[in-house]
Amino acid sequence: MLVRQAPAPFRYATPGALVTTLDSLFPAADLDDAVRAGHVARKDHPHLPLVMFNYTRACQYAGAWTPVTTRCRGLVVEKDTGRVIAWPFEKFFNVAEHDLGRPYAPPLPAEPFHIYDKLDGSLGLVFHYDGRWHAATKGSFDSPQAQWAQRWLDAQDTAGLRPGVTYLTEIIYPGNRIVVNYGDRAELVLLAAFTGDGDELDLREASEHWSSVGPVVRTWPSTDLGTLLKRTETNQHADGSPASALATEGYVLRFASGVRAKAKLAEYVQLHKSITGSSEVDIWRYLGVQKFRTQPVKQLAKALACPVGEVEKLTAAPQGPLEALLEQVPDEFDAWVRTVTSTLEEGADRTRRAIETAYAEMAHLAGDRRAFAEAAQRYQDPAVRSGLYLRLDGRDLSLHIWRSLKPAASPAPGVVEEG
Repeated sequence: MLVRQAPAPFRYATPGALVTTLDSLFPAADLDDAVRAGHVARKDHPHLPLVMFNYTRACQYAGAWTPVTTRCRGLVVEKDTGRVIAWPFEKFFNVAEHDLGRPYAPPLPAEPFHIYDKLDGSLGLVFHYDGRWHAATKGSFDSPQAQWAQRWLDAQDTAGLRPGVTYLTEIIYPGNRIVVNYGDRAELVLLAAFTGDGDELDLREASEHWSSVGPVVRTWPSTDLGTLLKRTETNQHADGSPASALATEGYVLRFASGVRAKAKLAEYVQLHKSITGSSEVDIWRYLGVQKFRTQPVKQLAKALACPVGEVEKLTAAPQGPLEALLEQVPDEFDAWVRTVTSTLEEGADRTRRAIETAYAEMAHLAGDRRAFAEAAQRYQDPAVRSGLYLRLDGRDLSLHIWRSLKPAASPAPGVVEEG
């Protein structure tokens, strides 16, 4: 897949007064369905008549990408009118996903493309409403990152910004570090801008608006897609110079028609996962809480070998325990999470069948506990052997089986632990 970049032509909008309402983007019923399914979260502004829609980590994990979920990436709407107030990027995907035959990520267009730094902060939206400029993140109006961005924005000269235009930024400051170390940098870096009807402005024009506010994302020299991907795989900058995950996350490609895709440094993906520190044991524990959240808390905590307070916190999480775990794991590792989850579920089914089969062979001894105990000793698997006594006493097997499946501690694939 070789797509050559060239400087022109590129499709951009011109500023205008057009506006768009939510119901012109997709049917209201489709949005309601996505919210009910847990694939889109709705968040109200604390004091303005605005609401934000953002896809959830559960949506990302399930690959539940639709015209609704891809658009809801921090979409800000006025409650009474349905007018779109702030336009985020539509969800875009890793370059490799476009070669997997997935309907939400069709083959990339054979068009010229620009290469931009993919910055490692929080996606911020800057928009005008009720006579002033507001800052938010793609998931919240009042997160710590949004509050920091608002304070920073309030201290800048915003006279050059155009009401009706949404300015998309990366929120970077020392307290918001993920992997890349930006040192003392504290700023909103302009990434793109969209008009009131959702069309994208030429970044050069938007940069003029932003000139008194802050910096603009770096653009890299042209190269073909194959070369760029080889460089990210071998931890090089887009120009071929050496790169480090502590200095670079990767790149965003913006094709002439507006399609975007991303390519991350291999080292960044691994380091991000290493920093989060999630393991197979974490998946076993979080999934266990999700599966057995109706069980008595103390009993569940004992089975999962974790504090009662942690179980209470996870069971109270509105998004569910598994999504709480997914928030800690880079989406590049979702396939690993799915594999571990599937292995655990299959192991539970297999162990339950083994217990039931063994019990059927020993059911005639149920009235003689001593004979039953002697017969149980011939089963080598301790989970089966112990499960036979639970089955004899008519007790539930579920937590016993899940506890027996606890994995040995191990990092995610490709993560090297320090010795």
